[in-house]
Amino acid sequence: MADNGAVTEPAAPDAVEAGAGADEPASSAGVPDEQAAAPTAPPRREIADDWDEVEAQKAEREKKRLRQTVRDMVLSMAVVSVVVLFLVAPWNWNPPDPVKVVDWQPVVTGAREAYDWPVLAPAGLAAGWRATSARIETAGDGQPVVVVGWLTPDEEFLGIQQSLTKMTDFARTASVEGAATGQTVEIGGRTWERWQNDDETRRSLVARDGDVTYVVTGMGDWASIDAFAVKLRAG
Repeated sequence: MADNGAVTEPAAPDAVEAGAGADEPASSAGVPDEQAAAPTAPPRREIADDWDEVEAQKAEREKKRLRQTVRDMVLSMAVVSVVVLFLVAPWNWNPPDPVKVVDWQPVVTGAREAYDWPVLAPAGLAAGWRATSARIETAGDGQPVVVVGWLTPDEEFLGIQQSLTKMTDFARTASVEGAATGQTVEIGGRTWERWQNDDETRRSLVARDGDVTYVVTGMGDWASIDAFAVKLRAG
């Protein structure tokens, strides 16, 4: 039939496909790119809590190890100490006397032979007196000084120094920084001055016979020092 000679043409396939897809969602072809761009999720809280617990357990193990080491050291030292005491103790039941006793008589005898002035020494000392020093020193002016000291039975020092020295500080030095008290006493035919140091730990008798100076110094009382001076002889 003729409809005014017009022929209806079918719609173009491309146009139909384009119109049909206009309201459809985007193609799934772009999904992999979106997933790759997604941010990494933060660590789960329980994982971080587990890490703290691990660190705490590690610190506790270190403390236990340190306590174990200290305990082992203490035990080792205790064992060593017991062994040392066991080995040494048998030798310490009778400790040696710390006082070194010397023979004073050869020094005095040699001084009396060498010098032309009276060298004094005690005669008739009782048992228990121990000589701890006996020597010849030299004063600042070159004069010899005879020094002899004893430990009395009461464990007190007592000694005598004597010299021809002209050194003005000889008596003060020999009396352990003593000074004259203004008192005198007659003993053995000599006049002795009483000297004493500031803290009263040393008492001394000082006598001068011509050019010779004698100084007796002790830690005891005046009676014990006087009794020693009574025994002094010139040989």
